[in-house]
Amino acid sequence: MLKSEKISERELTLLLANLLTVKAIFAFPRSVFLSSGNAAWLEIIYMSLLVWIALEISLVFYRFTGKRDIIEVAEYVGKTPLKIIVSLLTVFLLSINFITEVRMFSESVKIILLPKTEIEYILILLAVTICIGQKSGLSALATVNAIFFPICLVFLGFIVVFLYKTYNFNNLFPILGKGRGAIITGGMKNISCFSDIIAANLLISHTGDISVPKKSARKALLIAAVTMLLICISYALCFPYPWSENYLLPVYQLSTRIRAGEYFQRFEAFFEFVWEMSQLLYSAIYIFLLTEVLAKGFDLSDRQAICYAVIAAVTLLAMAPSSVTDVLSLSKALDIAAAAIAYLLPLIIPLMYVLKKRKRGGAI
Repeated sequence: MLKSEKISERELTLLLANLLTVKAIFAFPRSVFLSSGNAAWLEIIYMSLLVWIALEISLVFYRFTGKRDIIEVAEYVGKTPLKIIVSLLTVFLLSINFITEVRMFSESVKIILLPKTEIEYILILLAVTICIGQKSGLSALATVNAIFFPICLVFLGFIVVFLYKTYNFNNLFPILGKGRGAIITGGMKNISCFSDIIAANLLISHTGDISVPKKSARKALLIAAVTMLLICISYALCFPYPWSENYLLPVYQLSTRIRAGEYFQRFEAFFEFVWEMSQLLYSAIYIFLLTEVLAKGFDLSDRQAICYAVIAAVTLLAMAPSSVTDVLSLSKALDIAAAAIAYLLPLIIPLMYVLKKRKRGGAI
């Protein structure tokens, strides 16, 4: 977990893509169907465009700030106080996303694989696994992810293709679902689904050139948007609205419908393998990000101790909600704050940097 660890453009692209698409494997499609009905796929296109615009605006500032992430830029603009504030906001954002995903993953394991096991034991087992995974460092995680994530994409592609016999295109009507207003409102509420794009900024110092995070962020966002769109359309074609609102794990439900020959009747077993590997990589990468932000924000040197403390804190907080319903309710309540931090922080802090440089009369 050293700052000198470098990752390639391909590794960063697939790392970001994994962070962005894990939500699609879990409960994300259900949330867009709840807001837009049959027009869920239109909502995904709409919010993908919104995120793309925010990303392009933030990338403009890269030519001014160079290979500095928002923590380093904040230190230049407002010294230690602003650096700490920005670090805490970033940790808050990452914690919202991570704790929700950890609990959802554990609930999914309980529902599918271990129905008689207490959720606390599953969370502890996950924490131990993350502890082992994070010790390899960013470079190793990025390498493993670059090997595995394309397999995940191929698997998701199989689901979309193999279900063609069960597709009913009448399920897409009415095209506008609950109406244009619902699409617009829902897109704004669910835009936090792409908030992991902030990782492109946080990992700038681990790239060889400033063009790498720019290219990788665009490619990763495109991969995630297309993946979510295909999953959403496939889900809509298989499950008519309002049934599509009822399933907690949409992609798992899709995998259970695949029947490929007389001797291949349990395709969901492959889903479980891909799903678990994707989540473990996601978790290890997220622990690295949280540790990196805390270390930079508070000038801490013992990153291993920070890492274990973060894992313990996340596990305890993930245990707090009494049910998965409480998890989803809490997540919805915090989504607006997460979206604001993810999309505004990489714009406001660099803008403050530019204004400060101009005020001092320095070259930008």
